[in-house]
Amino acid sequence: MSDRLSALGLKPVETEGTEVVPGDGASHLAGRVHDISVTIPGRSSTGQVLLVAHTDSVLTGPGASDDGLGVSSLLEIARILTEGPRPRNDVVLLFTDSEETGQLGVRAYIHSLGKVDDMPRVVLNLEARGTAGRAVMFETGDHSSALVRALGDHPPVATSLSAEVYRRLPNDTDFTQLRKAGMTGLNFAVIGDSADYHAPGDDLAHVHLGSLQDLGDTVLAAAHRLSATDLRDVTRSSDATWFNVGPLLVRYPAGAVLPLALAAPLALLAAGWYARRRKTLRPGAMLRPALTFPLALAATAALGRAAWQVLVLIRPYYASFLTGDPYRTGPAIIGLLLLTAALTGLWTAWAGRRSGALETAAGIAVWPALLAVPTALLLPGAAYVFTWTALGVAAGVALGARAAEDSPWRTTALIGSALPAVIVLVPLVTLLFPTLGLATAAVPLVLAALALAVLATPFSRWLRGLRARRLVAVAVVVALAGTACVGGAVAADRPDADHPRPVSLMYALDADHGRAYWVSEDTDPASWVTGYTGHRRTEALEAWSPALAAPPGGLLAGPAPVTPVATPEVSTVSDTRSGATRTVRLKVGPRTGKPALLALYVDTSTAQVVRARVAGTPAGTPDLSGGENRPHAGSPWKWGLLMVAPDPRGQDVTLVVRGDKPLRVLAMTEDSGLPAQALSRPRPADLTWEPGAAGLSFASRVYTI
Repeated sequence: MSDRLSALGLKPVETEGTEVVPGDGASHLAGRVHDISVTIPGRSSTGQVLLVAHTDSVLTGPGASDDGLGVSSLLEIARILTEGPRPRNDVVLLFTDSEETGQLGVRAYIHSLGKVDDMPRVVLNLEARGTAGRAVMFETGDHSSALVRALGDHPPVATSLSAEVYRRLPNDTDFTQLRKAGMTGLNFAVIGDSADYHAPGDDLAHVHLGSLQDLGDTVLAAAHRLSATDLRDVTRSSDATWFNVGPLLVRYPAGAVLPLALAAPLALLAAGWYARRRKTLRPGAMLRPALTFPLALAATAALGRAAWQVLVLIRPYYASFLTGDPYRTGPAIIGLLLLTAALTGLWTAWAGRRSGALETAAGIAVWPALLAVPTALLLPGAAYVFTWTALGVAAGVALGARAAEDSPWRTTALIGSALPAVIVLVPLVTLLFPTLGLATAAVPLVLAALALAVLATPFSRWLRGLRARRLVAVAVVVALAGTACVGGAVAADRPDADHPRPVSLMYALDADHGRAYWVSEDTDPASWVTGYTGHRRTEALEAWSPALAAPPGGLLAGPAPVTPVATPEVSTVSDTRSGATRTVRLKVGPRTGKPALLALYVDTSTAQVVRARVAGTPAGTPDLSGGENRPHAGSPWKWGLLMVAPDPRGQDVTLVVRGDKPLRVLAMTEDSGLPAQALSRPRPADLTWEPGAAGLSFASRVYTI
């Protein structure tokens, strides 16, 4: 990669270092990282535009999309920028290491910057959580108004609702650390076809080239716009609300969010008052739809939840997909939408039996109108969903009040009033299905039910005219069609070489006793897995291999041949005592092989860890805390340190401990792949590794010091 950048006339800078991340309820994390950065100098720079992608992948996946899409996009952007006119601002391309394990690489980059200065830095971070689909801008930093404006030349899929939700989730990317360092920016990802995310299927054969093109074009357009902008103006701008309307990205200042939200219930009240004055709306008749519409939404949510439970009952391995989405979800989504349409249609007809179209529409709109203000206060970027839905219906009620009940003008007014709801809700539903997966389909289905109810209301007079038996028959036909779509999708979705079933199989070596096991987390294991593990379950492995904590019901485990794998070694460099504490300096490294991860655990029943230090960390790095950072572990190994990409020569770790008993430590290696010598039957083509819990080899050894 450095050679590619050098060939463009750039001067890449490679930096190496050791970073640590204190654990909070989990093991501490440390790792050796190797970052590459390059700067394209601006002609009269007002700050830096920082383009970021990570070069590492998880052990279970090749990483062609996560983050090969980002890395390849940055390399092509570098070529385009160097061949075109010199940008106004400095453009920095940063290729980080170890993003998947605590964002260690970007932390090292932040440390390399030294003391934070006043230079504006705007980040464009490239990620992936799937192998297909359009680029999605799912997170922003502060001053989002100016940032979103930079997307105007090539708008991605984007909504300020996602930014509100994502920043409240525990998920982290490199952008998370850059934001904490005081930078702002935009976070992009491809999220379609997420069944291959963090899995062996994240390879070149499954990456959609159209997604690569769209991600690159989107980020390049934003980089062009920001590199020509006075970045000091960006840091002075306000936040915003934004969402897609067809090919456009609509935005308005955050200062308008609360006034618009306040206008929603006021507009609905005014429209209702006006319609009542014209004797076209009876407040009492609004109660039936207003009071029962939440029940219809709750029924829709229950439908989504129940559908997933049934799918997992029929195909238990669906629960193994990391994002809750199997491969072929299209027919199932269509089926769930048809079932939602049948349910919503029945409710609309029932509510309209004693209420006119205006009264039904106003009753539905009560809820988005009531939700608009609290959402504007708590989640301002999400308020537009309720605000514009309520404002649209209010306008329709006011206009429809001027026409007679059976007038086509009233129907036309109500259809027009449904357009804002359709415009804001349909793109959101389309985005949320791949984002949340079928496992959480209840959320997009509820929003779909809201859109369908608003859209069906203008036709409530026609629905009311149908006999109950005919109406139910139509709903049953639609529901049967939906059920057939879902059922057909499940029946056709059998594992094959292109759509393999995720399975869990790991190899664990107890180097102290010369014994090894095949291990699996599967609750409904494939016969190929049980051919290795057998059917016996156990919770005892954690006692000598802390990575193998048993889930409810235990782990499948069966004897395996003892075969060469990467193994750990611990040696004592020094051991001194001062009063009640011991300072033990250890050299922890691989005895054999080159493991991807090396772990050190302390038996806290024999000694209390006071603090620890990993050699090679930047000056000023505080000591790692002692005590029990793994308090919920089901073994005595309640203090842990994970070391990513360990030095083959070993890593110095200093422990300060308290206690009179000998110090017991456990060293463990983790590596990708299973020992080929031990596999008597290769993995069938219709099976693949379950992300994070398969295709891994562990080896452990206990030392008493």
